[in-house]
Amino acid sequence: MDIKALLYGITSFLMPFIPHLLQPPAEKAAAVPAVPIDELAFMWAKAIMEKLRPKLKQRQALKDAMQQAAELPLDDDARASFRLQLRKIIEGDDALAKELSEMWIAMSAQGVGVELDRELGGAQWIEILNRDDDVLRRLEMVRLLRSGMPPEKIAGEFHTDVQYLYRVNAAFAQSGVYGILSGSNIRHWLDNMNMDDPVLRRLDMIALLRSGVPAETIAKEYHCVKEYVYRINDRFAKHSLTGILTEEDFQKYRALNPKIVRICSFNLHGTHENDAQRFRQIAGQLSANDPELCVYQEVINGAGIGETSAQIAALMTKTTGYYYRTHYSYCHLFMDKYPEGVAVSCRYSMKNPQTIDLNNGLTAGVRPLMERFAAAAEVEIYGRRFVFASVHLDHSRDPDVRRAQAEKLLKSLDSIYGDGVYCTIVAGDFNDVEDSPVITFLRDQGYADTYRACHKTGGNTFPNSANPHTRIDYIMVRGGVRVHDAQLILRDPSLSDHIGVYAVIE
Repeated sequence: MDIKALLYGITSFLMPFIPHLLQPPAEKAAAVPAVPIDELAFMWAKAIMEKLRPKLKQRQALKDAMQQAAELPLDDDARASFRLQLRKIIEGDDALAKELSEMWIAMSAQGVGVELDRELGGAQWIEILNRDDDVLRRLEMVRLLRSGMPPEKIAGEFHTDVQYLYRVNAAFAQSGVYGILSGSNIRHWLDNMNMDDPVLRRLDMIALLRSGVPAETIAKEYHCVKEYVYRINDRFAKHSLTGILTEEDFQKYRALNPKIVRICSFNLHGTHENDAQRFRQIAGQLSANDPELCVYQEVINGAGIGETSAQIAALMTKTTGYYYRTHYSYCHLFMDKYPEGVAVSCRYSMKNPQTIDLNNGLTAGVRPLMERFAAAAEVEIYGRRFVFASVHLDHSRDPDVRRAQAEKLLKSLDSIYGDGVYCTIVAGDFNDVEDSPVITFLRDQGYADTYRACHKTGGNTFPNSANPHTRIDYIMVRGGVRVHDAQLILRDPSLSDHIGVYAVIE
């Protein structure tokens, strides 16, 4: 809060109470006339006095000034003397100034205090300055506005318009004198935004109040009452931006952000010579879809290479502002050299991340040609439990191997995550076509093929070329959701030998 405003406010507020505050309790009845007192206001006056009492013992001049004010409560000189001594202690004690400012704001919110515009209006401009100086004239406009003079009157006196007056005040609030040095280049932080946006207007009110502009001045500019200004400032302090949003704001947000979950699946095809550039392109295209969940296959993590899915997640975090986490599960060596596996990634905290074995204990004793594992985790979205898994099923010529792997995966997910799961998502490179035993098995278990739910034909994902001839990458979902959309993404052959899959469920 502006120190000058605080000084004028506290001085004027305390004047009627000083006789009551200075007399010892035993002498009050005899020394002070029985005049009705506003009990709430007197409570605040006593609280302020308790903050000042240590200073009374240290500064005789302050004590004398208060005694004079008690004897001559209507005398302007006595009031000015008290204000001067008060200024000396406040300017030399930042902690006390802060405490008094907070008390003033709190009591004002309860309707206790004085009209600052009336009190500040009595503060005289230093007449010896050059009043033809343009910068000083703008300073005077700010002073008069903050002292409570009607903006129309100030604009008329300085031959300008009210909107320019408010711009000068805002520029001074934001940058001090430097903000108003050039009269033709007064900048406002809302200049390149929608100045009619109610949320931005509330933020501007808070910024003005915190820069020292009196609440009365802000209330006039924004056609509200000062209590509203204090209210939104208090809510912003406690809850940040969400504290000043209205139900209408939340309705607009929900219209832009319906309860949908966006999922991406992509086979990264190991490592390439141009991985840095390739990962930037992948992250950029994925970020454009704002996915909540991502699953990756052929993820490299080792042999001098940092986890490739984590590299993409870090780039997506920088691009979107969401924090993408990853969970990686090693499977086998890529090209007999690079540790390769699968990964899940999401912008929510992952619970109980798991690596699920898809090699041992398969139906009929079948075995995959290469070691295979699934990466799985649980997340909470819209208050519901979601479980999602990334798979890269075996490339054996025997389709029953992949069916057996899917069967073990579902049993493991049920065993690990138990009942109460709202939606389960199994996605990745299944190494099989859609009429294969593995996809048929998943459908029989209640899983929906998201792409086929939206498109009767098409959807081939391999190889990534102008004419991919087979469909082996899927996003399969089960639970209380509806498939809203599904598309093929990441179709640039330089990114991978697979095309990516994208699905939206609600």
